[in-house]
Amino acid sequence: MADIRVPGPVSGEVLGLIGCLDDRPFLQATVTADAGRMALAVNGATASATRWLEDGDVITAGALRVECHFDAEALRFSVAYTDTEYATLPPVAAAPATAAPAITAQRMRTPAPAPRRRRPWWLYASLALLGLLALELFTARAVGIQVVPAQARLSLQGSWLALKLGKRYLLHPGSYQLEMTAEGYEPLTAPLVVGEARSQEFQFRLEPLPGRLVLSSAPGGQLQLSVDGQPLQPAADGSYAVAAGSHRLRVLAPRYQPYEATVEVTGRGERQEVPLALVPDWADVSISSEPPGARISVGGEALGATPATVPVGSGQKEIELRLEGYKPWRQTLAVTAGQQLVLPPVKLQEVDGLLEVASQPPGAAVSIDGRYRGVTPLETEIAPGRPHQVLVAKPGYDTASRSISIERRGSASLRLELVARVGPVRVQSDPPGAEVFVDGASRGPAGQELMLLAVPHRIEVRKAGYASFTTEVTPRPGMPQLVQARLLTPQQAAIAAVPKTLATKQGQELRLVGPGEFETGAPRREQGRRPNETERRIRISRAFYIGLREVTNREYREFRPSHTSGAEKYKQLAGSDHPVVMLGWEDAASYCNWLSDREGLPPAYVLRDGALRLAAPATRGYRLPTEAEWEWASRYNGGAGERRYPWGDQMPPEPDSGNFADQSARGFVANVLSDYNDGYPVTAPVGRFRPSPLGIFDLGGNVAEWMNDRYTVYGAGADVLVDPQGPDTGQYHVIRGSSWRQASISELRFAFRDFGDQGRLDVGFRLARNAD
Repeated sequence: MADIRVPGPVSGEVLGLIGCLDDRPFLQATVTADAGRMALAVNGATASATRWLEDGDVITAGALRVECHFDAEALRFSVAYTDTEYATLPPVAAAPATAAPAITAQRMRTPAPAPRRRRPWWLYASLALLGLLALELFTARAVGIQVVPAQARLSLQGSWLALKLGKRYLLHPGSYQLEMTAEGYEPLTAPLVVGEARSQEFQFRLEPLPGRLVLSSAPGGQLQLSVDGQPLQPAADGSYAVAAGSHRLRVLAPRYQPYEATVEVTGRGERQEVPLALVPDWADVSISSEPPGARISVGGEALGATPATVPVGSGQKEIELRLEGYKPWRQTLAVTAGQQLVLPPVKLQEVDGLLEVASQPPGAAVSIDGRYRGVTPLETEIAPGRPHQVLVAKPGYDTASRSISIERRGSASLRLELVARVGPVRVQSDPPGAEVFVDGASRGPAGQELMLLAVPHRIEVRKAGYASFTTEVTPRPGMPQLVQARLLTPQQAAIAAVPKTLATKQGQELRLVGPGEFETGAPRREQGRRPNETERRIRISRAFYIGLREVTNREYREFRPSHTSGAEKYKQLAGSDHPVVMLGWEDAASYCNWLSDREGLPPAYVLRDGALRLAAPATRGYRLPTEAEWEWASRYNGGAGERRYPWGDQMPPEPDSGNFADQSARGFVANVLSDYNDGYPVTAPVGRFRPSPLGIFDLGGNVAEWMNDRYTVYGAGADVLVDPQGPDTGQYHVIRGSSWRQASISELRFAFRDFGDQGRLDVGFRLARNAD
């Protein structure tokens, strides 16, 4: 900001201000051309208000002349002063025509000095206010704010002075809080961040309040209203809150047909009545029986006794009549709402006679006249006075058939001997000399042919020094079968019997990972590579188990009930199914020993030289995975090579890849992935995202994990390292895997190596265990 002074008597007045709005210069005159006062003029015309300036305009005031030169690159003002003399200089006297008469000198008295005139305080206050206004105009930014609806009331917080010119505000760069309200709309408070640009635009939209629907002409009973397929509950006044717009309504009322309609809801809190024209959904059904007095029921609901006229809902309905001493009568009716049905009289039939069926052996299936009745021994009712065909069948036996009739309200019995059906089965063993067992009973040496009942049998072949061989076979009459048993030594059987998965008593699942060879670390040219990611050739020589999921707060609190996982900072961290965090390496190792002891396993860690270390020789107790085991399991890609990231080889992460520092974590961490949102600002429940090709969850994301190894930086080497476990000593332990706090290319890679000696909000662990 600069001042341009106008020559002449000093008055202290500001004649005008030159400013710029939306990159367009303007002049604001502050003094009018009153009598005796100097004022500004533009192109010879007195300036009495604010006006825009154009290229070539000339501003004058007394002896001042300012020329305006504007182009696309700059605004230039040329200032010049004319030679006009002040109006207060004394006039030049003319030469006298004749000699002046002599003047007699007189003694003059010095008059008393006039009191000095003080300038009024309001003048200085005005000058200060004008100065502040000029500073505001020259440093503020023009900000346009558009709100829908246009009648919304705005309140700007964060500025003591917010000037408004037309539809724009003059604001300094910075952050403000904008409050917007309008009748019939939800109030909105939003941040307003003004940048450095001279002109800026902001747009906001208020959401209308939902409308209040009132269902009129409704029958008695409870109604069920669904809007666009979503059920709604009424408010205390019986109205329903529905958002503005077009909606599909569906109303269900007992004994009425569903009512559907499309309604345009105005919203903004307005009440709307929806008239209902419900159509009855039942018909009267008249029914009688011989004899009368039978109980009438529809769908299990008792409706009366015959004869009667009862209301029955529309659709396919089964009506039933029951009377003691008579068979139940049932019939399915097609009921149309509003159309009365009159059924012909129903003649009830007396109950049947009683038939007892037995077989040897028992347990055979019985069917009468083609209808299954149960298994022997059996008692069942059959109609009297006519013959019935009885079939008795059992697997491994020939079917038996008999025809029988029974007197009215009489009884009869039928006992059948079933003929066995057998088939030949030969059992051979390698090596020979084994003993054969059928369904647990010894049947002699292998190599013989057995005649077995034609039902499934459990065949077991045993020989000293070998593991038993077991299979199942179903003999077929007339068709010989061969069972070949290849017996394994205990060592061979142990390898074959290793389960692919196992579970702890807490319910954690671990997966078997086989041996293999791979290259750890990252090549020098890989983007995001760190110096501690040396490439080394690793061989995993023994199979091992690794946890499918990270250990949760619920599981860890069985070991240490008071552990909070940092809930004092973020309460979400303490969720029961979230991974446990804020624990050191020794805490994780101690939990492994506690779980081993609980399951009767020897501890994997022992106290040696004042620190927990892996026991030697190794045990089958639970432990932390070695760094090599973790990376071998993480990078496995089902035969398609090794993976760089949890989701593949390229950034950015694919949807459902894991819990990383995403958009939901803004405000929790400094750096986030701008194009990824997993919905969890801190930790997520374990196993919530897509697993690895091995079925293991959260190897990347959620929380990083403690490894068994102590930390060191390895040098390059050509030798293959077999089952490395890290150095014997060291202050720090290795941490592998990315977490919910990480978003960089370097941290999201599987090759990323970290270390620590204390618990963190984003570090947990998972279980591992030797397979042999």
